[in-house]
Amino acid sequence: MDSARISTQQKILTAATQIFAEHGYRDATTRMICAKAKVNVALVNYYFRSKAELYKAVVAELFENTGKPLMSLPDTVKDAASWQAAMRAWVARSLEICAARKPPELWVARLMGLEECVPSDLTQDIEEKFAKPVRRCFLRLLRMGVKEDDPVALALWASEIQAQCVIYALTKQGWGARFCPPGVSHEAWIKRLETHICEGIFQRLSFQGLPA
Repeated sequence: MDSARISTQQKILTAATQIFAEHGYRDATTRMICAKAKVNVALVNYYFRSKAELYKAVVAELFENTGKPLMSLPDTVKDAASWQAAMRAWVARSLEICAARKPPELWVARLMGLEECVPSDLTQDIEEKFAKPVRRCFLRLLRMGVKEDDPVALALWASEIQAQCVIYALTKQGWGARFCPPGVSHEAWIKRLETHICEGIFQRLSFQGLPA
């Protein structure tokens, strides 16, 4: 594939990511994306065939850059210290995405928030291909710290931890801005949130060993 083709595809993909993140799948139009990318509609159809396929390509690229690195964390666990480190890394990365102010994490946060609040026609497809694999990895990591083999307890833990992070993605201005004390920087606030969430985890969970 020649560099001009890659450049055109990437230009369309970058423009589409921003437009979808700002307007959502339903309200975004191919013409809006073309105007942003400074290309004609025929090129979008040539490279991606349809708005739906372009949206899938956007989600796939964002997942590759932001979601996929999380999935390697369970494999880094060898003992109690590395389990805590992996949990901290998961929470930190989740907060970076959900409370982001700059792309590409900002686009991920907005798309995630829009899919939660106003599901698109492709929500189920996104759930199966991207959300579920990440969630399974998180459950695998959590299972190393839960004593009882109880799927409900595991699900409650996953829900509680992710909810504390995801809520920051659900408003355009950022939920964190409503609570961050005056004089505290965004970065310092996110770091304190990470510490607060992790302290709550480690007070009630401890490494139980690697799964058999």
